Amino acid sequence: MYKTLFCTALVLATGIAFAQDAGSEPGSRHAQMQAKAQARFAAADKDGNGRIDRAEAQAVGERMATHFDRMDANKDGGIDQAEMADVRRKMHRGGQRMRSAMAYQRGLFVGMDDDADGAVTRAELGSKHKRWSDDFDIIDTNRDGKLTGEEIKAYSRAAMQARRADRAG
Repeated sequence: MYKTLFCTALVLATGIAFAQDAGSEPGSRHAQMQAKAQARFAAADKDGNGRIDRAEAQAVGERMATHFDRMDANKDGGIDQAEMADVRRKMHRGGQRMRSAMAYQRGLFVGMDDDADGAVTRAELGSKHKRWSDDFDIIDTNRDGKLTGEEIKAYSRAAMQARRADRAG
C-alpha cells in the first residue's frame, strides 16, 4: 500500500517538475531569439546610430537590400529596431498561414486519394478542385496520369512565386 502511494507521489512530482520546465522553456527560448536578433541588428548597424541605412542593408545581403523599401515602414531612409521587429512579426504570421494552407492542401489530397495509393488520378480528382483539374497536365510532370503530393507541392510553390512576381513587378 505504501509502495503504491509512494510511487504515485513520485510520478506526480516528476510530472509537475517536467511541466514547470516545459513552461519556462518557451520564455527563455524567446529571450534567446530576441538577443540573437538584437545582436544581428547591432552587427548590421555599422555606425551605431540605431538604424540600418541602405548602404548597411546592402552590406548585410541582397535580400535585405532588395526589400529595404518595404522594411522601412516610415520611409525615413533607415530601418530601426521597431521596424525590424514588425518585419519579423509579419514573417512569423506569414509562416503560420503557409503551414495552415499546406496542411489544408495535404488534407484535400488525402481526401481525394480514394484508393490510398499516394497519388490522385484524373478520375479521383474529378471536379473536386477546379484549379488542379484544369492544370492536371501541367502538374503531372512525369506524365504518368497521377498527381503525387510532391508534384502538387511543386506546382503550388511555382504558382506562389508567380503571384509574388506579379505583385512585385
